[in-house]
Amino acid sequence: MSDPFDLVAKGDLEGLRAALSHDPGLVGTRHPSGASLVAWAAYMGNVGAISAIRANLPQLDPHEAIILRDGARLEAALAGGWDANQRSEDGFTPLSLAAFFDNAEAFDLLLPLTTDVNAAARNPQKVSALHAACAKRNTTMVEKLLLAGADPNQVQADGFTPLHAAAQHGDGAIAGLLLLAGARVGDTNTKGEDAAALARKAGHTWLAEKLEWLDR
Repeated sequence: MSDPFDLVAKGDLEGLRAALSHDPGLVGTRHPSGASLVAWAAYMGNVGAISAIRANLPQLDPHEAIILRDGARLEAALAGGWDANQRSEDGFTPLSLAAFFDNAEAFDLLLPLTTDVNAAARNPQKVSALHAACAKRNTTMVEKLLLAGADPNQVQADGFTPLHAAAQHGDGAIAGLLLLAGARVGDTNTKGEDAAALARKAGHTWLAEKLEWLDR
């Protein structure tokens, strides 16, 4: 039988449903990375797969609840003593998941419970909540994280900083917040590209020129 994670990645919804019908226990399996099947479907953006998996899933774990915006389940887990700083099986912090999946309700619930807003994922991506918020272009979350002490120069995989992400997206508002918080304009990624170079490469000439001016 086909690997359910492969079926999700390929978008084979019919094959996934058949696999789950044949063996409902597959909903509890995990990817080699540690991701649960329903989390994997969310990472792939496969809405149909999420629905098919949830129909066979007895209960979401707290990380899955964050990803799928099940506020009641998350609140129940916290009330039951679940640690809001416990990383998912694939290494992500709860706050990072809330930021990446634009779950504002969970984010606001978790932020004051987070002991280290700079905690990075224990996986090759090494993303923090600030990296995730910048990737999703969520200005409100970026501002809240910076006010809570997030490091605007923290490095994730391949030497990328939050400012690099903002530059690639041409996101002047987030770039401005990061710069006000002390982001270094001249920091480079592992390819030797700084924020201005990344902005120019992505076609955001106006932002590249501003960043170059600041780096004089």
